[in-house]
Amino acid sequence: MKKSRLVWLTGYEDLRLHDQKGFKEAFTKAAERNEFVVPIFVIDPKIYLRSRSSSSLRRLHKCLSSVEKEISSLSSSSSSLHNLVVRTGSSSWVIPALAQEINAVACHVIADDVVSNMRNAQRSTCDSLAEMGVDVLRWNNCLRPTAPWAGNSDQLPNFFPDYCKIANALPAMAPDDKVDNISSNAQMVDSMILRSEGIPKLQEFIRMAELATPNAVLEAKSSRQQYCSTNEPYEVIISEKWSTEIGAKNALEEYCRVGKNGFTNKHFIASDASNIGSNGKSMYASSVARIVKNHSPDDVLAQREGPTKAFSSAIALGALSARDVLDAARNRSPVTTPVFWWDGRAKIECPDDNRAGLLPSDNNIWGRSSEGCLSDVCEWREWFHLLAERSLALQEMGEPATSGGEKLKTNNNSGDHRENGHVNYWRWKGQHLVRYLTWPAGKDYDAQEEEKRTPAILLVHGFAASAEQWERLVYSIREQTIKSNDGKDVTPPIFAIDLLGFGYSEKPGLSYTQYLWESQIVDFAFEVMEATPLVMVGNSIGGGLSAGAAASLGKTICRGLVLCNTAGVLLDPDTYDGYNANDSGAEIKSNINSHTEAALEGNPNEAPYSPVPILGNKSLDTFGLSIVKIIYPQIEDRLSIIYGNRMQNADAAVVFAIQQSALSPGSPNVIGSGQKLAPNRPLNEVLMGIGEDGEEGFPVLVVKGLDDRVSSPEAAKSRAERFSKLNPKTVNVETIEDAGHCPHDDAPDKVAHAMLKWFASSLQDTTVTLEVRTVKEKDATSVTK
Repeated sequence: MKKSRLVWLTGYEDLRLHDQKGFKEAFTKAAERNEFVVPIFVIDPKIYLRSRSSSSLRRLHKCLSSVEKEISSLSSSSSSLHNLVVRTGSSSWVIPALAQEINAVACHVIADDVVSNMRNAQRSTCDSLAEMGVDVLRWNNCLRPTAPWAGNSDQLPNFFPDYCKIANALPAMAPDDKVDNISSNAQMVDSMILRSEGIPKLQEFIRMAELATPNAVLEAKSSRQQYCSTNEPYEVIISEKWSTEIGAKNALEEYCRVGKNGFTNKHFIASDASNIGSNGKSMYASSVARIVKNHSPDDVLAQREGPTKAFSSAIALGALSARDVLDAARNRSPVTTPVFWWDGRAKIECPDDNRAGLLPSDNNIWGRSSEGCLSDVCEWREWFHLLAERSLALQEMGEPATSGGEKLKTNNNSGDHRENGHVNYWRWKGQHLVRYLTWPAGKDYDAQEEEKRTPAILLVHGFAASAEQWERLVYSIREQTIKSNDGKDVTPPIFAIDLLGFGYSEKPGLSYTQYLWESQIVDFAFEVMEATPLVMVGNSIGGGLSAGAAASLGKTICRGLVLCNTAGVLLDPDTYDGYNANDSGAEIKSNINSHTEAALEGNPNEAPYSPVPILGNKSLDTFGLSIVKIIYPQIEDRLSIIYGNRMQNADAAVVFAIQQSALSPGSPNVIGSGQKLAPNRPLNEVLMGIGEDGEEGFPVLVVKGLDDRVSSPEAAKSRAERFSKLNPKTVNVETIEDAGHCPHDDAPDKVAHAMLKWFASSLQDTTVTLEVRTVKEKDATSVTK
């Protein structure tokens, strides 16, 4: 039987024919050796279908259908290329079985993804193929294959500016847009007709996803009283126009021809932002539609929002090569005068493959060109992907994988103990990498009766912080749980997420609003935690976001909230009387009865969004960059405001994590986006419900560090008093006299003590019988009700 080569398409950066190294190498070697090339895509329900959002399913389906059609067209002119083979199951057994069936000598597949389920599938499948004697040939989409970190991630610098010093001088790999070396004259020795299920129709694809998804997720999503849509702005146009190789390439050509302003103003209008006509209203989409309403999109959206929205999904799927995008940005044409850049020592003329003179380090103080914005989409994405690869490589070697862990490896920690988390990655909306940490349930957790288990815990950090900041609290929770249960560890599973724009998560050029982050949290609860009953714990802005996400998730999923010095509007409960339309000079919509309904409508009764006068939208990035430059040298000193009572906990790891994130590309835009926030829903409403079902609000524990020097001790005390008036039946307030703005990190023992006591009383967790002795006696005196 004639020998064959497999090209395994994974749906991660490889769903295209052009500038696809797997096809290129397979075609070249097959032509030399008179072999078949057999492309395959395996629909693994656990990877592609289970708990996935409808938008990601539609984009994947559209991209796959397009790839199948293009391969079919190409194979019709070549006897050595087979049509795309599509089969359902686990790749770990489907692909080895096909390899045996076609007498495969090699399998060409992209390098390991950083998302765990795909990463594990790739590794187990490749191991099986290797055991069969099949050569496994890996390839990647890296922009700079000659970099010292290529294939050796421990060479990657910790800080983006240090990375840029090296990357600036390295050539970016040019795309190979030819699909050649396919033998059209080869005579088939054997007929090659393979079973293929084909790409199912969209409705069948969605039905397959429903069958693969836990009932808890399906039921929660179908309950509109509990679940608000998390549709992203411009979801329809992204899915319909730019999810295929042809569509994405046409968009790229148009962008380069008309420029960022022309492209953004044509495609990103207000009505499309809110996805009118799609199922379910989204506060995230509506908040962006509010920004664009009455304004030219390019005047109000983030500088890089047009190209970020247009190409992020296509690059993530692989419908479009990142190298193609970078090449289009760099090769500005025509050029009438030479372009130069300064490498810190001399003036250097830019080479022909970078006529626009773009570098990874570019960070213009005032404005960004069309080419620069397009380049940043690729450069920023590359950096965060490399960081993820580095973290996972360290973890797999048994080394500390978080920024804090790395730093503490060489610096003694004199503060409270940490419980290092396990690093994981998730691709939000199928586009942007999000890091999260996990801690497994205690060894005795599953032995409990299910109704007595404490719900899982989801930790949400505050502004400029990251998931590492929860490691001390996790240690204290586990330690006190074991002590209070006579040695049994019934600690629930714990998750801590890096919000988009912070920590190791990507910082794409989007307009950040509170509803973007709430949508991210809701999607995480569905796609990663799969609607597992949970308690959300949030600090600062993370508290306000957790409260909003909890209202969207509903009480079936979110069983309670712990708010540590939370941000968010809290009106005086004595005078609060619900939603009242504000007369801003516009016609009042009287059918809106709550702040949530107003947010879903884009806050039509509030003053419309107003861009920065005179200076315009570009000034937001300038402002953010100025803040970073001013604050960065003062980070250690400013931590004394937050950790004033426990400076030992403001250790090298805390400083390192904040510094690393602050210098990441995209940070100035995250800071500047604060000017675009929509009106907030008051905590009075999201915590107590909006009266649709007559039920009481969520069980809430408010932990308030009274020595909060970020606001002021006086403001902290006043806010604690307001919380105590909300509803004594559902809201418990614990004040800690000598804790500051981040009590979970500067007083973790006391916060853990308050949480476990609250779990026992408010969540009816009879397995927790916490005794005051679990907190040092000197500490227990400062924990008051």
